[in-house]
Amino acid sequence: MSPESDSERAASDPFDSRLLLTWLLLTGGFGYVAIFLCGRTTPFESGDNLWNDWLGVTLSAPAIYLFGTRHTLPPFRAENLRAVFGSSAGFGLLFFASLHWEYVGRLSGANFSLTAYQLTHLNLASKVALGLGVGIAGGMTAWCVREGRKASFLGSYLACFFALLGALTVVSYALRAHHSVHIHHYFWSLCGIPFVRFRHPLCVVMQGFLAGVFVEGAARYGLSPIWILHQ
Repeated sequence: MSPESDSERAASDPFDSRLLLTWLLLTGGFGYVAIFLCGRTTPFESGDNLWNDWLGVTLSAPAIYLFGTRHTLPPFRAENLRAVFGSSAGFGLLFFASLHWEYVGRLSGANFSLTAYQLTHLNLASKVALGLGVGIAGGMTAWCVREGRKASFLGSYLACFFALLGALTVVSYALRAHHSVHIHHYFWSLCGIPFVRFRHPLCVVMQGFLAGVFVEGAARYGLSPIWILHQ
């Protein structure tokens, strides 16, 4: 389904409950990873610092709502409570499951770090995981391109997609003499959220997964820069 229409947005509650849901999941998920999965003393502490990454995740909620959940989740209205419950449950379950992303690597033996060196020294489990990830991402991209064509905004959709890739490539090339590139999983998952923006169960669960991986990476390791200065 195409993104919600202007009339649909106007019919929504003045303070869109999807924004509140997004904020609660992001902040609650951060605290869950910090306290229960990492054993830290406060729900605001990340792998890097005490407050900054929690604040960054909290402030990202309006953008994730604006470019993500506003398009995938139906408006919270009395006449569509069944759709609201189903979509929110699907989003929330995948979000919670992906907060345990670290354990996927531990159990499988796969390395999910995307650096130039690590990509050329992958073990078998990492190669399998990378192949599965590329296959899922490719299939999801093809499906979203089809939905974008049906929604009549394929041009702007692809323009944003290639603008993001182009910007990353240009900056990486410009900094290549003194910096290496490390695409952290919080970063690639955050970048993917706006592109799975269609109101379809497939996008709901994929967006929940991406949002959870983003929060897990931010809480466990911190919002580290993707361009790292050579020592």
